Amino acid sequence: MKNSIFRFLLAIAIAKAEKTCNNDGLGYPCCEKGTKVTFEDADADWGVNNGDWCIVQKCWASLISSNYKCCSENALFYSIDQDGKWGYENNEFCGYRGSIQRWNDRELNDKTRKEWNSFKEKWDNDYSSNFERLSVLPGEDETMLNFGWYSTTKTTPYICWGTKKDGSDCKEYKGSVTYYKDLYKTSYYSNKVTVTGVKRNSVYYYMRKLNGKYEKAIQFKTYDSDNFNFIFVGDPQIGGSHDRITASNNYTRVLSREEGNRNDAFNWNRTITSSFKFSRQPSLLLSAGDQADEESASPQNAVYDYNEESQYSALLLPNLMQTIPMAPTIGNHDNHTENFHYHFNTPNSYSSQTYLDFYQSKPPGYNYFFKYNNVLTVVLNTNVPTCTDFSKVIDNAITKYPNTDWRIAMFHQDIYGDGVTHSQSDKIIKQVRPCLTQLLSDNKFDLVLNGHDHVYTVSKFIYYASNKDGYDYDEVETKKVYKNPKGTLFITANCSTGNKLYEYKMPKIKYVYNHNQTYTSTFGIMDFKKSNGKVTLTINTYDVETNDLIDGPYIFEKDSKTDNVDSDDKCWSLPLGYNCCVNKDTAVVSSDNDGDWGVEKNKDGIMDWCGIIHDTKCWAEELGYKCCTNDSTEVAYTDESGDWGVENDDWCGIIKGGGNGNKSKTTTTTTTTTTTKKTTTTTTTTTKTTTTKKTTTTTTTTTTTTPIPSNCVADLEQCGGVNYNGPSCCKSQGYKCHYYSDYYAQCIPESWQ
Repeated sequence: MKNSIFRFLLAIAIAKAEKTCNNDGLGYPCCEKGTKVTFEDADADWGVNNGDWCIVQKCWASLISSNYKCCSENALFYSIDQDGKWGYENNEFCGYRGSIQRWNDRELNDKTRKEWNSFKEKWDNDYSSNFERLSVLPGEDETMLNFGWYSTTKTTPYICWGTKKDGSDCKEYKGSVTYYKDLYKTSYYSNKVTVTGVKRNSVYYYMRKLNGKYEKAIQFKTYDSDNFNFIFVGDPQIGGSHDRITASNNYTRVLSREEGNRNDAFNWNRTITSSFKFSRQPSLLLSAGDQADEESASPQNAVYDYNEESQYSALLLPNLMQTIPMAPTIGNHDNHTENFHYHFNTPNSYSSQTYLDFYQSKPPGYNYFFKYNNVLTVVLNTNVPTCTDFSKVIDNAITKYPNTDWRIAMFHQDIYGDGVTHSQSDKIIKQVRPCLTQLLSDNKFDLVLNGHDHVYTVSKFIYYASNKDGYDYDEVETKKVYKNPKGTLFITANCSTGNKLYEYKMPKIKYVYNHNQTYTSTFGIMDFKKSNGKVTLTINTYDVETNDLIDGPYIFEKDSKTDNVDSDDKCWSLPLGYNCCVNKDTAVVSSDNDGDWGVEKNKDGIMDWCGIIHDTKCWAEELGYKCCTNDSTEVAYTDESGDWGVENDDWCGIIKGGGNGNKSKTTTTTTTTTTTKKTTTTTTTTTKTTTTKKTTTTTTTTTTTTPIPSNCVADLEQCGGVNYNGPSCCKSQGYKCHYYSDYYAQCIPESWQ
């Protein structure tokens, strides 16, 4: 019924367009087709039919606002935007005759005519009123995914996650369901589910349980943690083309809200399809805010609330968006309802009492952050410019994930953009910019993504300074590799659907490196690579329709801080109850038969033991030997080069902390098989004799029986710390090696911890 009403309203709006001109308010009829213009004034182009004045075409600017007229020859040029060319005279803005509209009006694109006509019918009859679409967001880190959606029943939500398309091996993840609202006599509930244990380089299938019934399985792929890419976009602003003028109806009227949603839904799908195809294997989609355009939506206004929900339906419509996570930002247009909050399941969400008071306890969403591989991303709501909140979120993020290679912040308002519409407002310059410039500079953020101004801008490297501006900058240029540059690069992305396209300020502001307005839909790609201890980030921006390069590349390189631990197979310490170390420079605090141990903050921000994974490159090759391939190969000899084992009657290098396995001295001989769970220990003595032509190995084996665990630490004795070289296990059951500081750990009862 709801959809029928809106289709009826749309039909009325379109029927009005059958006039040959817009003559509203002028008191004269439209001219017959083909009538020549004989007179021009600020209101319209005029002709004569049968001796009477008639309107050939009303001034296009007056369709946007009744206050606008067309310019005379004496008008001063002011600017160009998506609607046309603007002048200024008599203290008023005016539109130049002959202007060309530049916004992404799908009705004028012949290349996609067939696809567009088919989409219009589907949108009007089905797509626009489906508010139960699925959103996929990143979880707290790359091993987790957060799902969110509306339902019309309060049934328990599930995501069934597995590796088989038929779902036969899928594991059910149970979520939460909350009543949200009634809209046109339909009740809507918000569902949120988190999936864990997601590994890299894998193919999964998942199913959503909607209203008590599982849907068709969706394929989800993950990729190499050392070679991956993110897509980023500026304001999707779906619905923003409403009230746009269009040549498709001879400038007789502006687009309705429903027509604007439909136009932008199609264009958004084009942006997603093009960017996914171009990037080939995207891991994440970042949106810098204003997912929806509707600013008048509120719980008290069902018409506008319905319109905003239709815009969110368009945002989540592309099937490709169910195959990777999306990280959305709260824009000023998303700021008026709780729809954002109930559609999206954000990770590590944070709000203060001040924040909740600002929204009268009904916030549109939250500040949040997440880690994806070696990238930390912090997403802020700058509609509420509370510096203490921003500081707390950033501190929480870095405390939880201190050792990522890259730090990216994303928020809507462009504090180093140069759009004429927003960038120089008092709120941005006097509130948001001073706070975040120092926070981002002090915490060494590499990149900031913004939207808001609907024009593309790239800053120079910005850093905090105690001068009158509160910032300073270093120069930047494309195609140059920057190694640990001073400052942060700010990119303001253009509108990703092409419906609102504004101008930048001239002359160029001193902190701006590049700006442009292509009057097209665009997207950006961030390529992350890691090789030989170095990490690189390359940033480019492209045109949606042509994939032409708009700007870039901006290239950054630094020494890697992290060793990505993607699976249980790589992390040898997981079976022992400890994660592996993330920071590659973490010092060896203790060593035992299992491997080398370090100390880092765990996910809860508490210092804890972690297993060190050493470089898996075969160090022995430089000495003319291979590395051992058997995980059980015993350390038979140690010299300044490293640990040596014997395989196939020849020396082989043992890679520490993994590689060929572990440091266990347990081995299998022809007479005795020993494991660490038995009291029989096998000791192998090997003599290494080297000549100029070959190496001869002589091995003798002796077996002794040793009580276990004789090499563990006595109760209340030291079991770790800098310069401590003893074992880290505790002799007595019920005791555990407890970390106190980098310099001391002690075997204490578990009940004390």
